[in-house]
Amino acid sequence: MAASKPLNLLDLSFVLMDTRQTPMHVAGLQTFLPPPGAPRDFPKQVYEYLRSFPVTAPPFNYRLRGVRPGHLLPSFEEVEKVDLEYHLRHSALPFPGGERELGVLVSRLHSNPMDLDRPLWEMHLIEGLHGGRFAMYGKLHHSLADGVRGVELLNFSEDPRKSHTPPIWAQERKNKARRDHLPVGALGMLQSMLTNQARALPSLLRGLAGSATAALGVKSDPDFTSLAETPRTIFNDSITPQRRVATQSTSMARMKTIGEAAGGSINDVLLAACGQALRRYLLEFGELPERSLVASVPVAIQKDDSEAGGNAISFANVKLGTELEDVRERFEMIRRSSVAGRDYLKQMTTTALITYTVLISSPQMLTRLPGLASHVPPIYNVIISNVPGPRRKLYFLGAEMEAYYPISALAHGQALNITVMSYAGGLYFGFTACPDRVPRVQRIAVYMGEALDELEQVFVGKAGKRGAGRKRGKAAGKAVAAGSQTKAVARKKAARTSAPEKASGRKSRAAKSTKRKSSRRK
Repeated sequence: MAASKPLNLLDLSFVLMDTRQTPMHVAGLQTFLPPPGAPRDFPKQVYEYLRSFPVTAPPFNYRLRGVRPGHLLPSFEEVEKVDLEYHLRHSALPFPGGERELGVLVSRLHSNPMDLDRPLWEMHLIEGLHGGRFAMYGKLHHSLADGVRGVELLNFSEDPRKSHTPPIWAQERKNKARRDHLPVGALGMLQSMLTNQARALPSLLRGLAGSATAALGVKSDPDFTSLAETPRTIFNDSITPQRRVATQSTSMARMKTIGEAAGGSINDVLLAACGQALRRYLLEFGELPERSLVASVPVAIQKDDSEAGGNAISFANVKLGTELEDVRERFEMIRRSSVAGRDYLKQMTTTALITYTVLISSPQMLTRLPGLASHVPPIYNVIISNVPGPRRKLYFLGAEMEAYYPISALAHGQALNITVMSYAGGLYFGFTACPDRVPRVQRIAVYMGEALDELEQVFVGKAGKRGAGRKRGKAAGKAVAAGSQTKAVARKKAARTSAPEKASGRKSRAAKSTKRKSSRRK
């Protein structure tokens, strides 16, 4: 009989929230440059190489059990033989194999739920990208990994000559936990969980008490953002199963330069750019609330390796200053709010933080019931996550990984997610949205790029902007829209032209043409 592996409370919440409308998987989209002199069928060779490795490594050989009624507590169990043909897929893009075609396919793949009776992962090798490039889209259930854990699972090499490495599902990893001390059976797991919770109770009560008093208006730190300060927006409604994905990118050097000039961190610059992009997007739809939007920012905490799950995160609420027009005022509000939120979490232990996160997110759990998302007060408007990724270029079978875009999960009451991954000196933004609640999500990606331009101009100045532009190179201003036009980034001046202005221009040209024709007839 396979050994059971417990889930912590946060992992369990992701399992319980998984429905057809809210599939709880996260994903990564990586694009690759073929090695010099590679044959035309190189992507097929990569696929055949991947197929040659059986599934042997956790968590790719984990399967959920106990999810059905009648079981005391869900857990993971190891599967001796995994059907690789089901989990590894091979796809090709239609001509011309551009970013738009890739975005359409990835959006469709990300909309599909996972089979909870199988190990909770898929890997799609996608060929047909322009220039002989190919992509990998891999998704994993959120109960198995958060963003940081997902990066740790990567098994690519920094040396192209040594990049014939096993795929992630065949790479054995050392487990720091002492398995002989793990509790056996549901009763043992429940007893261990209750013991850990009892030890963390004083720390947990302090955290909950502080949040409760802050919600009532009594704060020890005036910059701390309580759960009661979040306005309702179009992002905070029930969602449908469909997903759309858009991307953007810039350089770490550029973000660092802006942060240093503004007196904040790279994360502050990220949140400020998001705040400006969301402000502009909501203004266009006439949906900008009078109060500031609130972002839920994941904060990594120490993980207990004895658990099968991969989530060790809590969340800090941060005001985005969307009610403020002035860029400097907005940035300062974000900086102070971010510091206060992170400092508040530091007073709790790891176990207490996980329980605290589940408890304050309980309204989100209630929205699992159909129709409740529009009635439950939102505790945040959007999740904005910054995940540290590999610092150096990575290679697989000699092919260079040129970009790494994170794609996240959505839930009722949370129709938009923004996740950012750092990789080899670049920052890669993934915007995941429900298109029925957040139409034309690619606009937010474009506005994000223009918000960074504005921050750079305000804090660094024109000379700094030109210098940073040279460093950005090809990474700057790249946006991939999912299922709609994506060339707007390359035509920013045209994008700034309003529809009425364009229509007026067309009418003027048409009038002149009619006048010329009339003159000829006379």
